[in-house]
Parts: sequence; C-alpha cells; structure tokens
Amino acid sequence: MRPNKKILALLGMGHAITDVNQGALPVILTFLPYLTQLKVGVVMLAFNVSSSVIQPLFGIMSDRFKAPWLIPLGCLLAGFGMASTGFTNSYFMLLLAVLISGLGVAAYHPEGSKFARFASGERKASGMSLFSVGGNIGFAIGPILASFFCKAFGLYGTLGFLFINGTMALFLLSFLPRIKGLQPPDAKISSGEKSKDPRVLINSRKVLFSVMLLLFIIIMRSWTHLGIVTFLPQYYVRSLHYGHTYAAGAVSLFLFAGAVGTLVGGPLADRWGLKRVIVLSMLTLIPLCFLLPYLREEWLLLVVGLSGFAVIATFSVTVVFGQELLPHHVGLASGLTLGFGIGMGGVGTTLLGWIADHFGLQTALHTLVLFPTIGFILSLFLPQVGQTR
Repeated sequence: MRPNKKILALLGMGHAITDVNQGALPVILTFLPYLTQLKVGVVMLAFNVSSSVIQPLFGIMSDRFKAPWLIPLGCLLAGFGMASTGFTNSYFMLLLAVLISGLGVAAYHPEGSKFARFASGERKASGMSLFSVGGNIGFAIGPILASFFCKAFGLYGTLGFLFINGTMALFLLSFLPRIKGLQPPDAKISSGEKSKDPRVLINSRKVLFSVMLLLFIIIMRSWTHLGIVTFLPQYYVRSLHYGHTYAAGAVSLFLFAGAVGTLVGGPLADRWGLKRVIVLSMLTLIPLCFLLPYLREEWLLLVVGLSGFAVIATFSVTVVFGQELLPHHVGLASGLTLGFGIGMGGVGTTLLGWIADHFGLQTALHTLVLFPTIGFILSLFLPQVGQTR
C-alpha cells in the first residue's frame, strides 16, 4: 500500500498549527517578569500534564470508539487556551489557560497519529515522519509568532493564536469525511481478540518491559528537549542579556533543525532499523549538551541546531516503535509515546527550574548532559522491531 501523501500533508498541517502553541508558551513566559524560574517550570509542567500525560486516555478512546472529530476540536481548543494566556491577571488564571490549551493538544495527537499511520502504507516510519515534521515546524514557528504578537500588540496579541487555530480547525472539519475514509474496516480489534500473525505473538511480559523501556528513553529525550527549549531563552535573556528576539530565534533554530531531523530520521529508520536510529540519536546528544553552557554566538547557534536535529529526529521513530510493540492498540501506543512519555518532560523542567533558582541557569544547563547519557544506556537494551532495508 502506497502512502497517501495528501492526507498526511493535511494531518501534518493540523499538527503544525496545534503545536504552534507548544512552541509559543516558553517565549510568552519571558514577557511575564513576575514569574520565578520555579514558577516557569510549574507552568510548563501544568501544560505538559494536560497536553501529554493524559494523552493515553484519548488514545484508549481512539481505540474503543471512532472519534476523528477530536482532530478539529483539539486544534481549536489548543489555540483558545493559548490566546487566553495574554488576558490572565493572576497566576491561577494563567495555569487554567495553559491547561485548556494543553487539553486541546492532547485531543489532537492520538487520533491524528492513528490516521497518519493508516495513510502511511508499508513505510510507516517515513509516513509518520511527514506527520511529525508538521508538529516540529509548528513548534519552531511558535516562538517567532509569540514574540511578534506580544511585541506588536502587547500580551493581548496572544489572541492571534485563536485566529490561526480556529481557521485550521474549520479547514480540518471540512475535510473530515476524507480523513474518516482512511480507516480500514478491520482496523479496530478488541483487546481480547488474539492475532493469528506469529510476528505479533509476543510474550506479554516482554512487551510490557519493552514499552516501559521505550517510555523511559522518551522521558529522558523529553527532559533534554524541553530543558533546552524552556531554559535556553531564559539563559539568553537573564544571564547573557541578549534580546527576546535573539532568544526566540535560537529556540526556533533548534526546532527547525529538529524538523529536518524528523524528515531524515524516519527514512533512516525504515532502512537501518528503529533501534539503531534511537541509539545513534542519544549518543550524539551527549557531547552536544555538554558544550551548550560553554559556547557563545555562532558556535553556540551551531550546537543548538545540531542538538535540535539529534533530539527531535527520533520523534516519529519512537511513535512507530510503540505502535509496532502494540499493533492492536495503536491509539494507546500513540498516546503513550506522543503523550505520556513526552509529557513527563514537564517533570524535568520543574527539576531544572529548582536547580536554576538555587544554583543558577548555567548549572541547570550543565545538568542536561545527564539525560541523554541515561537515554543512551537504556536504548542499548531495546528489542529489534520492524524491518530493515
């Protein structure tokens, strides 16, 4: 079966507009001087709990019921919540707005990635990379949009996110019948039905161990990813005294480089194997994270770009890895790998925020190197799944 690139592009575009809000939040927080670094970490934790940690619940709903309507609804809610952040007048209201935006993100991803898998044909990692790169691009554009909206219109400029997400939600809604048509009639298999395919008759304990191992690796990757995205702009603005525009540009460079990494990582995984790409990514990140606090200007930007390429290259790879481990629970697998694992990155930002408040932002950046090191060691124990070409 050949990939349906038109549907993948549509879902990827929706993914981009939904994830614009994830990229925008760290920059919006730099315009709120009353926040301590710990509060910044807590806001990011709240966003990640609502946007990612609860995604498995939406994944279970996706497996049990047909819910493609979550795709346009999730996109709309993500923009509505982020638009509300500029109108909040208290820390509590800020947390509430962030939670609403995160809920929209959580609703979009499992259902969107499930239909992206249906549209990917046999080259699942390559197809998923097309879907995932949309999120990477959206995440990368988010800081630029946040900086532009807030500088041009003040904090009320966040209303722009409601406009772009609302427009995309209407577009997705109009194409919903075509998206629904992707689901094959035999795609829904109850949890009690056993497959007769010997390739999926795997010991349940072995599967559970492999899923847990994969999730821990994703968590380490997320701590690295969100640690850089959250505290690198804080480091630029508050320690190095660079402007907000420079900080936003550096974060966008990190994320755009990650989008390129996603496009490269998926096809490489189809050719070399899923595990090999994950191991290589974790190994590459160790020296890059070590160098981050020591460099300035052009060399720092080079390392930031390479770090983004390496850390985000495996986003689509780990989703397919999880779906291969749980072939009859694709929604749950997507919720776990796109949601829970990534969402636990908020725990990392809270930890780094505490370190930054007590020992300085540079020390927090020094701590980052521990996360890919642990991820690399764990990745060596992953099983071989999928096919290599």
